[in-house]
Amino acid sequence: MDDDELAMIEAEYQGNDIFVVSNDPLIGRLELVADEGGVVEVRLDRATAEDLLSALVQFLDQGEGEDAPKFSTLQ
Repeated sequence: MDDDELAMIEAEYQGNDIFVVSNDPLIGRLELVADEGGVVEVRLDRATAEDLLSALVQFLDQGEGEDAPKFSTLQ
């Protein structure tokens, strides 16, 4: 698939819980709602969830002013 065939879908998280498909191995689905009203399902396993959590913490750490982090990552 080349760049001309790629389409961007904008979707947002609307606070829904993660649906757990399996506990061992840990597998779940996170639903995002697309602008067109469709649903984008993100499949998560433990490693993917940990990577996503790490990326979200790094994103939040970039906030300044009113968007400054309200948590500490220091242990």
